[in-house]
Amino acid sequence: MCRLISTTLSGFLLLAMIMVSLPNPTLALPPVQGEVVSLTAGIPGTMVIRDEKGQLHILNLTQQTQLSAQFKVGDKVLAFFSPYGVSAVQLQAGIR
Repeated sequence: MCRLISTTLSGFLLLAMIMVSLPNPTLALPPVQGEVVSLTAGIPGTMVIRDEKGQLHILNLTQQTQLSAQFKVGDKVLAFFSPYGVSAVQLQAGIR
């Protein structure tokens, strides 16, 4: 009986540790829409975009970042974020 309780408690402890270590999707930032101000060639690289409020956002692009096009300065883009960084950058439809 004692062994059953001990095993059950160990299982709950392991489950709790896994739940705490998983990334929280509510911590992901909302998408940012703006115009490309500057970018560096290659991956890893950076892209700087200015949103409609005039704020600059520096995006660190990695191998995991999904890019929908080859971007250039002046392009209108939409950037999506995950708890791990920039997940995707899309060219705004009909705008180039």
